[in-house]
Amino acid sequence: MPNNDDFRVKRIQRMLLEMARGNFFYSLEPTNKNDNVASLVVMLNMVNEEIRASFIHQGFANAHNTPQCIIQLSFLMDPDGTIELVTNSTCSLLSALPKEIIGKPITDFMTEGSQKVWAKKMVKHLKRERSETVQFLEFITKEGLLLGKDCHISVFQSFDGSGQKILLDTVFFSKGEPFGTELPKKTLKVTKGIKEAKVTLTPEDIEMIRDVHDMIINNLDKDLPLLKDLALQMGTNEYKLKYGFKQLYGTTIFRFLTHERLRKTKTLIQHSNLSLKEIAHLTGFKSAAHFSRAFRDKYGKSPSDLRG
Repeated sequence: MPNNDDFRVKRIQRMLLEMARGNFFYSLEPTNKNDNVASLVVMLNMVNEEIRASFIHQGFANAHNTPQCIIQLSFLMDPDGTIELVTNSTCSLLSALPKEIIGKPITDFMTEGSQKVWAKKMVKHLKRERSETVQFLEFITKEGLLLGKDCHISVFQSFDGSGQKILLDTVFFSKGEPFGTELPKKTLKVTKGIKEAKVTLTPEDIEMIRDVHDMIINNLDKDLPLLKDLALQMGTNEYKLKYGFKQLYGTTIFRFLTHERLRKTKTLIQHSNLSLKEIAHLTGFKSAAHFSRAFRDKYGKSPSDLRG
């Protein structure tokens, strides 16, 4: 893959066009160069990931306007990894025609790092008659954009007796209208367990809770005050803040804070050269050990493993 300045700028232009179309699942491959273009690539990847992740936080208030379409990446291969079938959506994602994909090794469409992972992992899985695993892989389009995703890989015996087959698939949230244009007209009832609703959230209450959400996102390095103090600060009561937030975002305030901190650390690990200690400090973790433990619990691997 060429990596001259002209090609780097063209990739950035393509990335911006995809973002303008509402496709936030692409990224750009970082380089070892230390110049303005390299800095722009890092920032664009981080902004893109922030926008993509924000889609899941629109809550039930905008349930009809959140992304509802799922684009699927799917390959059917023989034991050697040669592609036999591919979906139309996969062709669209890779910016290639079916005839440019079918008959080619799957590794032709992977980054160098993912090629090595694929070769190492599949040796083990092909020794079994049936096998399933999940592996993070990065695919690359003709324009040089990256598609990094946890992929579900299944090895199975074909029904027609032709031997083993490999099925690789994953999904990407895309399209739809991620942001509502106005607050809902109806009030939102909040319940606790199976009891009758005790709190009714007005549009003003919903806006207030979204302000809390944004405050958390923008201050991940700071600890939250006690809920009663936060509620007083926001001009509401603790009960309404506590259960209103959970109703809108599907989790508690403090779990949301932890989730966002870990998501931010993952982005910084992948798209910056900051040390793990610096990343832990920037995202509000008290120590590198605490950060590493929480990260492993969340993602199943240590921060150093991800940076690899």
